[in-house]
Amino acid sequence: MWNSLRSLLCGSMLCCALGATSADAATGRTQFFTFACNGQQQAITFAVGQLGNNTNRFIQGAEITLSDTQPGLQFVLLQAGGGSNSTLVSIGRLETHVSRDYNFSTFPVTTDNVGNVLMTLTGQCQGSGAISGFVTIIFFS
Repeated sequence: MWNSLRSLLCGSMLCCALGATSADAATGRTQFFTFACNGQQQAITFAVGQLGNNTNRFIQGAEITLSDTQPGLQFVLLQAGGGSNSTLVSIGRLETHVSRDYNFSTFPVTTDNVGNVLMTLTGQCQGSGAISGFVTIIFFS
């Protein structure tokens, strides 16, 4: 009886240890942005780096958080690589935060020869002032 219990406990501990080591497989990157509220659509392209050279990565989640908003916000759109089929998340009027987790279907991207993935943030707002916030992208290895 004790051998069975000890084997069961050892197996359980091994499974917990294996689960704990793979828990750090995700890495996140945050980018600050600002759009002037001038009625024109604006785009910011930025590189998300240090992801490994020429390798396939998977985006596990993305979010936009607005820290300085104006009532004239039309939209903010985050795209990976700039393609029209690569929209990760978007935010619209009267929203200040949106997030998306790709738990059951990760979003594949390929890094360039220096380990970067290009992201494009497009936005528009009416009136004066500015809209600013943060974009967070979570990658799974």
